Amino acid sequence: MSINSIINNSLTGLFTNQAALRVTSNNVANVNTPGYARQVVRQEAIINGTAVGGVKISGIDRIVDKFLVKASYDANADFSRYEVESAYHSRIQSLLGRPDQNKSLSGKIDDIFSAISEVALNPLSAIQKERALSAIDQFGSEIGSLAEDIQTMRLDASHQIAEQVARINALTERIHTLNPLIIKETLTGGEPGALTESREQAIAELSTIMDINIVDAGNNSVQITTTSGVSLVSAVQTKLQYSPPGVVTSSTPFSAITVHRLDNVSGAVMPSTITLDGEVKSGKLKGLLTLRDKDLPEIALQLGSMASGFTDEMNRVHNMNSAVPGVNLLTGVNTGLLLTDNHNFTGETVFAVTDASGDLVSKVNIDFSAIGPTVGDVVTAVNAGLAGTGTLSFSNGVMSLTATNAAHGITMSEVAGNESNRGGRGFSHFFGLNNLVQSKSPAHFETGVVGTDDHGFTVGGTILIELNDVSGQAIGTHTLTVGGTSFNDILTDLNSSPLSAVATFSLSANGELITTPNPGAGAISVHIKNDTTTRGTTNTSMSAFFGIGEQYKMDSAIDLKVSDRISANPSQMALARLDQTALVGDNVLSVGDQAGALALKELETMTRTYSKAGGLSATTVTLAQYSANLLADLGLRSALADNSMSDNKALSEELNRKATDVSGVNMDEELGNMVIYQNAYSASARLLTTAKEMYDTILQIL
Repeated sequence: MSINSIINNSLTGLFTNQAALRVTSNNVANVNTPGYARQVVRQEAIINGTAVGGVKISGIDRIVDKFLVKASYDANADFSRYEVESAYHSRIQSLLGRPDQNKSLSGKIDDIFSAISEVALNPLSAIQKERALSAIDQFGSEIGSLAEDIQTMRLDASHQIAEQVARINALTERIHTLNPLIIKETLTGGEPGALTESREQAIAELSTIMDINIVDAGNNSVQITTTSGVSLVSAVQTKLQYSPPGVVTSSTPFSAITVHRLDNVSGAVMPSTITLDGEVKSGKLKGLLTLRDKDLPEIALQLGSMASGFTDEMNRVHNMNSAVPGVNLLTGVNTGLLLTDNHNFTGETVFAVTDASGDLVSKVNIDFSAIGPTVGDVVTAVNAGLAGTGTLSFSNGVMSLTATNAAHGITMSEVAGNESNRGGRGFSHFFGLNNLVQSKSPAHFETGVVGTDDHGFTVGGTILIELNDVSGQAIGTHTLTVGGTSFNDILTDLNSSPLSAVATFSLSANGELITTPNPGAGAISVHIKNDTTTRGTTNTSMSAFFGIGEQYKMDSAIDLKVSDRISANPSQMALARLDQTALVGDNVLSVGDQAGALALKELETMTRTYSKAGGLSATTVTLAQYSANLLADLGLRSALADNSMSDNKALSEELNRKATDVSGVNMDEELGNMVIYQNAYSASARLLTTAKEMYDTILQIL
């Protein structure tokens, strides 16, 4: 072997072992760095022809088990998802309060019926009336506050989604930037270890935000997609965009998270129709999307269902009662009906006028089957029967009844066994003439119309309907342009539109618009994106008339309170019942009558059928039982989120431990390697010294 060969071999040994010592020192320095994967130097002999010419580094490898890394990424994503969901459900539980406390919904309901019981015992007491009305207001304030808190949490989730989108963009940009640098180091025989470690740290963080799939693109570079195949990191840089709303209500539309490519030259964001919302399967982002679009709206629907049931039942009984003395003017709510509409009532209602002492001035028994077919015919018949002592009027969808003499009052009563009925409600109840409770949204949308009735909407108006799946993704849209004349024409339009691939539309026996998912379509929800329709002069749109869209049901829990008329004058709380058998001049309303108050008290044990809402199935229960079911469902949701978080945390920790066992730094091993490389370095230096001595000897001889 020539002296030059010895020098060359010693130099390669020096350089190689120096690099190996540098890698070892880096491992030792990062012994406590979370997620750090130790690196090892691969060495190979330098071959010159048929002879060995020293040593070189063939590569510096990160020691990882790719299967364990992928499994840990998946587990981390699932844990992060349920950690977010658990935190939100814990917030909801803290808002609800303990069921045995008066500040909880159940406690507020108990307070109402306790106060009504006291009113029934002493209907003359103004203090007891005010206490009962205050209990109703407190219940309304509690359930309204919860409903608004739910929307606030949706706003919080939306802002967090924006934060996660921004973080995804930062991480994918870093990965995209590191890829070519790593490729360059790999191809030029450099040391890409530090760059690779930085990229892996970014990938690990990205995996907690959303589910990802990592593809080896060659030369130590990677491409990243979602598990459903949406590209996040490739040869072309991508960017996500999301615009959160500033305020969130039950009707707020959320923009989609869109995926855009960036122009390679200008860096401009290119237009795109690719959305990410429905493609995310796990991670923090999935948890936030699930909360914003599914869990929280379902809870809002449950609160709305409870509130509407309470409001409707309270108003049902109160509309059969009368204040003593009778109220001079009763004004109803906007029903969206027109004077020319068919009244569609069956049964009988008694309309009466009483004086300040409760004596009967006049009355008329209206048999709806014996009068003309329209709402106008009802007005005419009542006014004729009251013969100038009272006036029933109807304008812009609102019914009102007033006594001509300012000292007189009016009242209505249903004929026992043949009660009036439209859409499942008596005359006064349907028009809301003597409502005890009001809220932001009507308590029911059983309109009482039939398919052959004139729809009454101005021709040419449009309504944009969107059907969403259980994850909140649009699965069908249709713009209905009002045409034809009947409600059947509207149903025909809907059922021949693209929406028919997902659902069927129909009217129930009570005139409620029903959306029935097609077999295999799963749970769907209806959203109104735009509505320019109007029904005659009532200023009522089609969506408001039928309550199309979940916001109407949610809003039943907002601004729930005692009606403004009764709140201003508690003496107008209706606690008596009209004596239908009395003649003119007889006393028909007694100041000590408990019948109406007892009927209100009976609502505590009376069952009502509640439609499916969120996670609660359709059921027939009392108000208190429905409240208990709601609280139980919310508790179950919280427990499931906690259990899922705990289970996935345990799995994540176990997989991370196993991955660390493979990839983690072992101090004993590294110290052993340090001695080996140090000795090899010293030996190579000794060879170089020997070669120098040999040259010196030769030069002295010459």
